[in-house]
Amino acid sequence: MKTGVGGRFEEIDVLRGLAAMVVVLSHYSTHCVKFFQEAPFGFRLDTIYGFYAVQLFFIISGFVISLTVEKSRDWRDFAFSRLTRLYPAYWAAVTLMVVVHVLVFKDKFWIGGYVTNMTMLQEFLGFPNLDNVFWTLTVELAFYAIIGALFAAGLLPRIEVVAAGWLAAGCIWSLVDQHLGLALPETFARLFILSHAPFFMAGIVFYRIATRGLTPQRLALILAALAAAGWIDGLPSPDSPAVAWGDVLHRLVIAAILFAIFGLAVLGGLRFAISRATLWLGAISYSLYLSHRNLGHSTMSSLHELGIPVWILFTITLAGALILAAALTYLVERPALKALRHWYRTRAAPGSRGGPDADRQTSISSA
Repeated sequence: MKTGVGGRFEEIDVLRGLAAMVVVLSHYSTHCVKFFQEAPFGFRLDTIYGFYAVQLFFIISGFVISLTVEKSRDWRDFAFSRLTRLYPAYWAAVTLMVVVHVLVFKDKFWIGGYVTNMTMLQEFLGFPNLDNVFWTLTVELAFYAIIGALFAAGLLPRIEVVAAGWLAAGCIWSLVDQHLGLALPETFARLFILSHAPFFMAGIVFYRIATRGLTPQRLALILAALAAAGWIDGLPSPDSPAVAWGDVLHRLVIAAILFAIFGLAVLGGLRFAISRATLWLGAISYSLYLSHRNLGHSTMSSLHELGIPVWILFTITLAGALILAAALTYLVERPALKALRHWYRTRAAPGSRGGPDADRQTSISSA
């Protein structure tokens, strides 16, 4: 895997940027077809591909968080590192979206929704996401909480065993809750993000392979995660007892493609994709993911009401989304991250082996 300045894993930066663009293009092109009955440039990327891109994000997250915890002194360093990565850009994106929708698009201000969404815990608090893409952040926070708890409990050296147990729990939950219809508490599945366990676990194991080498056990874990990706959410329900083998196969194929792409990145097989443009996309991808959807949809609809052709409004909105994401990245996310981590370092005890500043070695944040 190629590393750049500061030891950044550039192939993973590229994957993150391209995945974010897939999400954006799927949302924008589908919106045009649904509301304007026209695909921009004759192109439509179905939203299911955006969901696949999110699954790739989860693999990336499993990999990068494994790197971060190894460079953190303790769980507090890890928590500070992750929270300072996520929240500043998120707060700015949520606030900007609300202000623009209230002042420009004349939406009603909902203070309860705004306040709960600012916590990033809105789904746990029973409130809807102000932007549909925010659901992944709840998943990421749950993953961080799991890793932080393992860190505090001293179980990270046994992470492969824990990951195998986590995967087994997801498969058992799918069998009992979805297939047999014996309803388990929804909170249990949400807290332990059982539906997404195969992808986070794959990222964890890929990191172990990249740093410690391939072993039969790690290969078995990757194959088990692949099988679980087809099993979890793919089993038939009591209302529809026939196995939808087509759906299961589809899930397996998609997971296999995502695993293969990520495996190539880990092995250095995606160096050809590294360029200034793709690295820039990787740098702004978190802010792009946060800010593109609602503002973009509203902008396209407003431009369409003015009679602007679909291909032009699509291009204008996409360019605006990239510019806004760059502004959030370079004017909010990075300055806030630098300031907060400088403050934290000045309070840290001597002898730190990195702390929350360590994950400067990759630009990856969650999402």
